[in-house]
Amino acid sequence: MIVALGAAMLLWPATASAQDPEQVTGLTVTQDVGFSTLKWNPVAGATDYQIERAPAGTPETTAGTVVGVWQPQRTVTPDKPAFADSGFKLGDSFRWRVRARFGTGTGAVLKPYSTPVSGATLGHPGPAELLTAWEKRDTAATEVLQRPYTTTAEEETFAAALDAASDRFRRVELTRTIQNRPMDLYILGYPKPPDTAAEISARPAYWVNCNVHGNEASGRETCFTMARQLAFSTDPAVIDMLTKITVLIMPSSNPDGRALNQRGNSTGQDLNRDHALIEQAETKAQAQLIRDYSPDVAIDNHEGDSEDLPILSARHLNVHEPLFNEGKSMVIDWMYGAAATSGWWMGPYSTGGDSHEGILRNTGSLKNGISMLGEARAAPGTTRPAEGGTNTRPNEQRKAYGHLWENWEGLRYFAAGLDRIVNINKASAAYQTAGGNGRTVLRGSYPWPLTPSVGANPNDQPDVDTPLASRILNPGPCGYYMTTADYNAPRTSISPTPVQAGSIATRLAVHGIKVLPWGQGVLVPLKQPMGGLVAPMLDADGVLPMLETAVRYYGNCEGGTVGGTVPATLGLTLGAPATLGAFTPGVAKEYVGATDATVISTAGDATLTVVDAGANPGHLVNGAFSLPQPLQAQGGTSAFAPISASPLTLKTYAAPVSNDVVPIGFKQVIGANDPLRTGTYSKTLTFTLSTTNP
Repeated sequence: MIVALGAAMLLWPATASAQDPEQVTGLTVTQDVGFSTLKWNPVAGATDYQIERAPAGTPETTAGTVVGVWQPQRTVTPDKPAFADSGFKLGDSFRWRVRARFGTGTGAVLKPYSTPVSGATLGHPGPAELLTAWEKRDTAATEVLQRPYTTTAEEETFAAALDAASDRFRRVELTRTIQNRPMDLYILGYPKPPDTAAEISARPAYWVNCNVHGNEASGRETCFTMARQLAFSTDPAVIDMLTKITVLIMPSSNPDGRALNQRGNSTGQDLNRDHALIEQAETKAQAQLIRDYSPDVAIDNHEGDSEDLPILSARHLNVHEPLFNEGKSMVIDWMYGAAATSGWWMGPYSTGGDSHEGILRNTGSLKNGISMLGEARAAPGTTRPAEGGTNTRPNEQRKAYGHLWENWEGLRYFAAGLDRIVNINKASAAYQTAGGNGRTVLRGSYPWPLTPSVGANPNDQPDVDTPLASRILNPGPCGYYMTTADYNAPRTSISPTPVQAGSIATRLAVHGIKVLPWGQGVLVPLKQPMGGLVAPMLDADGVLPMLETAVRYYGNCEGGTVGGTVPATLGLTLGAPATLGAFTPGVAKEYVGATDATVISTAGDATLTVVDAGANPGHLVNGAFSLPQPLQAQGGTSAFAPISASPLTLKTYAAPVSNDVVPIGFKQVIGANDPLRTGTYSKTLTFTLSTTNP
């Protein structure tokens, strides 16, 4: 029946039927590369939801395949259901339905399916003639079972074609493995990547590391696809990121292990425990990459654990605390929320308390960059029931396209916080060069906060790698001394199959760690940008020392001085202004930024202070508006304290000092109910270096 009311029209169905109040409503579908995001209105009291997929055009009376089970405890937004459906042939069209389930097991009550939604999935991104062999094989069922992933020879064909087709792409061979396979680095930028490693190091860089464990190959396919997307995308947002950030992609960081389909390399070494010792050719190449290109943010792709995409950042206690906090914020504040929106299940890597300095997520931050481990659950699990059976393709695609989303999301995180992240990394290097807080840790982790509702066991969290008293040197030595013979002696690896690992001299040089001639030997000082890595590698009491005969040196690692006249000097130089990034209204959050101050004083004592002499002291202002909560500051490792019209002491000196780089952190707390005015909040602060004993 149709009844016209002026210009409006109301429609009634010809036959009315009562809808079950617990039937899912509001189902929508959006498409992304390799997955479809389904969202619907929650049903009060539902235990979980089943997601059904069928070819487009399938009648509602015909059952499809249950491809997913959405459980509200596995996300940070349990009141906003979203499921990332994957495992289908890209480009095909499907019909989806969702139904609520009350209870589990044989006693579960299944409610009616929602009204279906249909749509065409996205095809493979980029030119069809540049698809990888794995992508091309998604239509041949028999070949899928026999040879799913891209081979080394097929990788070479793909990379050569991509190199020839796009000016944005350049390929560099970093090394050859024991079995003579190349380890390539893909470098991407717009309109072309910088010409030299030094140019790349001087600007922001993002690194995606793939396939460190040879039998965890999904991330490798992701890297091929991402490289092609970056090389040909016309999306203005992607081009904008490429103009500011150089993207580094290592698709095969363990080529021999991939060819052998085993976790370790050809010697049996787990490469993700060798980033400090760098006994293997593959890890030397990655240390060289970090040394020469200095990536600011890195993601390391793996497979394992119990969620779609378990993640974790660095936790070693020698990591500068603001850098640790930024990595933690990337995981908890950015990635968890983005995953919930897109429909992936992302939780903490639950066996990741290990603060092993040779695990890349730790090594990367000990080298002053944000470094995150990204896993993809290897098995289908109860939440992906359609991935089992002899056809492994759905499982492979879910892992690969989950990683692809994750790696792009990491790049978006970096682009959104570019200045803040770069400044925090610089402050970390300055902190290490200044000697940190005077102590050094051989092994031990920062605690990781519990985030409820991010896994099958909501109260689960990464294990605690408790720092033992015997592994904390407080005060720490100023450096480690070794004889010239120890320094230059050739050494053999401790891997299952011993290989020539290279001398200590060679490996420290590959890391980029400074060494000083010292008497009849050499000294490795802790006051240098990678100083946090020195003690774990060289201390005889370390868990896995590179050398067991190095001696802790507590003397003056900076050498002697020559007599002369010293003029009275108080010098203070400030680094780049700190930025706190974009404030999000309605969300309780802490925003942090960093700069540094270089102090020179010939006085008997000195004090570095900061004061706010402007309007509404201690509060960031935006025209006539100000933030309700005070801006806080810290100097070095001191606690944060509010800035005000009275001087806040950041650091004191009881003796003369030269070129002491003081990391200065800023923190702004914004409550969920704090009003925010459009525009820029800022404040001019006054820093003063003074003395009472000139």
